[in-house]
Amino acid sequence: MTTWATGYHGKVESMLPCEGEEILCLTVNRFSPPAVIIHAPDACAYRADFGTDTGQGSALDAALSAAGAVFPSMPEASEAEVVAYFEEYGERLPELMFTAVGAYTGVAIDQDAVKAGDLPGVLIAPA
Repeated sequence: MTTWATGYHGKVESMLPCEGEEILCLTVNRFSPPAVIIHAPDACAYRADFGTDTGQGSALDAALSAAGAVFPSMPEASEAEVVAYFEEYGERLPELMFTAVGAYTGVAIDQDAVKAGDLPGVLIAPA
């Protein structure tokens, strides 16, 4: 769970992005699914469940697609295709999401640290 996402959705004024800031939050939400990504490139935030994109046609959405982190969905694909794809790639979905965000931000995210729960609370990427 992420504190920023909870506060942001609660409209905590001090948690809104400032001008020129971009916040990207991934949370697996193991205790309160679903796993989500929240992208706040400005004062607006866009949310996507793992396996989808934000629907904004952004560079982040392109990175998610390129990494294979956007799964097929109905009605564009049949139910059988969706189920088969999820069964084949679903276990790797968190890895694909973190890979996409790493490609988008230029920040390498150590998968072993993710699995061990040893990620830093905040990571600031150089502009």
